[in-house]
Amino acid sequence: MPSSHVVDVLTDMLQRSRARGAAFSHSTIRGPFGLEFDGVPGLAVHAIVEGELHLWTGGEAERLIGGDIVLVRGGVDHSLATAPRVRCQPLSEYMEAARVSPRRFVLGEHGERSEFFCGAYIFDGDICSRLLDLLPETVRLRPAAGSALRATLDLLAHEMLDDEPGQQTLLDRLLDVALVQVLREHFGALGTEAPAWFRASRDPELGPVLRALHEDPAHRWTVEELADRAALSRAAFARRFTAQMGMAPLAYLTGWRMALARERLRDGDDRIAAVADALGYASEFSFAAAFKRHHGVAPGRWRATTRAHEAA
Repeated sequence: MPSSHVVDVLTDMLQRSRARGAAFSHSTIRGPFGLEFDGVPGLAVHAIVEGELHLWTGGEAERLIGGDIVLVRGGVDHSLATAPRVRCQPLSEYMEAARVSPRRFVLGEHGERSEFFCGAYIFDGDICSRLLDLLPETVRLRPAAGSALRATLDLLAHEMLDDEPGQQTLLDRLLDVALVQVLREHFGALGTEAPAWFRASRDPELGPVLRALHEDPAHRWTVEELADRAALSRAAFARRFTAQMGMAPLAYLTGWRMALARERLRDGDDRIAAVADALGYASEFSFAAAFKRHHGVAPGRWRATTRAHEAA
């Protein structure tokens, strides 16, 4: 059955990636410093409230000022400091020395003041790689005053000043909001270099088609039905979709179904027939044939091999 709410592609990817925010520190430091951050499995996020800092991952240091927010892609070790290439201490040592509450850290009494907060977005499952692979190693944004992202970051900074009941829940939700806003701004700034699905999602004719496919991927869609959603003729719709997305409409649907199939096979214990039915295939055989065409291996063998690899 289709969902009861409208699902766009970005929402669907984030929900199926089970993205969740984890606000973990608000720091106020006076004087020069340098911190080493180990790479996290999802995305690390650093927002600068006050001061001038530099972030690097091994290459050129990137200058950050108050109001900036930067994402660091999963698994990438990085450093944050008051000057490029200064000696940095491990984050764990800093947190032990500077902790004044579960989430607040204060260090130093003299020198220039730096204030920033850090968090992480944790992703689970196969679909998250489709999203993370679209991002460069670091994404830095300088949101304009009065923008929605600027307002969210201001709320985050204010909320982390004091430890109040329900704070973690509120911080998690604000980080969720900030992630969507950052991705919107980042992809939006890329113009024609943005992912095809992002550009198509904003298209008044193709947007409704993508939403329909993601709301109900198990429906046995035809090109005619999708053309009706786009208010185009069948031939015009097929040309338009293929030109924008780089593949035919039903090929896109199959690719998305295969991503969902990998999730179900890896994380669940459903029989292959149940997975086939949940994704709209007429039979276990037709699903297995489609999966093998797509991946070169039968779904049961793929599940066994993947689980053995993860266990190892």
